[in-house]
Amino acid sequence: MNAIDMLKKQHLEVSDLFARFAAISDKTEKRAIFDKIAGALVAHDAIEREIFYPACEREMGKGELLGESVVEHGVIELMVHRADLNRRKDTFDDHVKVLKEMVRHHVDEEEDELFPKVTRALGKARLEKLGLKMWARYHEALADDFRVALTDALNQVIAGATKTKPKAKRPASKSKPSRSATARANGHARA
Repeated sequence: MNAIDMLKKQHLEVSDLFARFAAISDKTEKRAIFDKIAGALVAHDAIEREIFYPACEREMGKGELLGESVVEHGVIELMVHRADLNRRKDTFDDHVKVLKEMVRHHVDEEEDELFPKVTRALGKARLEKLGLKMWARYHEALADDFRVALTDALNQVIAGATKTKPKAKRPASKSKPSRSATARANGHARA
């Protein structure tokens, strides 16, 4: 799949999840939908920061649009983190609403301004090749606990990084911590 088409499809999927979140009142269901939103956003962030944006920068230079997109990812990550911390508080819906507004702004700029320039600069063949790589990385990231990658990316952003790097993979012999263990380690309560 073409990288741009994949990113647009993910934008729509997250938009649908935000609509589902807003349409229900059950707090347990809201937390479950938020987990899907957060997982999708963190996985989307991984493929844009690790694969898509670097490819764009190599072909087009950094530029204002690309630079702004990268910085917005850090803000969105912070909003995901804040919403997650407030998942059992009365302010949870407010945090998710602000997150939705930030994501909508980011998506509008990407789709209206950045993607047309990227399409011209990279061409169909390159976008197809990127899409395959991004698809594999997205599903890998989606399978992981979003809190681990989110915490790592936020720590890098707080330290001043605009380009975050994925944490090195653990050796296969070590077991991966459960979501609840990871949440406790990061000071989060599970739904």
